[in-house]
Amino acid sequence: MINTKGIYTVGEPFSYEMDIEYDYYHNDGDHWSPPEDELEITKVTLNGMDITNFYMDFLEDSVSEQLYEYAQENKNN
Repeated sequence: MINTKGIYTVGEPFSYEMDIEYDYYHNDGDHWSPPEDELEITKVTLNGMDITNFYMDFLEDSVSEQLYEYAQENKNN
C-alpha cells in the first residue's frame, strides 16, 4: 500500500480555518486483487486549536465525502 499524508483546509477568509490532517492509504490493485484504499483522520484544528474529538463526534459526516474526494485526487502529490 502507498501512504500519502495531507491536509485538507475548509474555511472562510478572515473568519475561520479548519485544517484536517489525514493519512490516505491506497493500492491500485492488479490482476489478482482489486483496488483498495483507506482514509484516516489524524488531527483536526480550528484556527490552531485542536478539535479532533469534536470533529469525530459532530462534524465528520458532513465533511467526509469532500475529504475523501480530495485525498483521492491528491494521492500522488
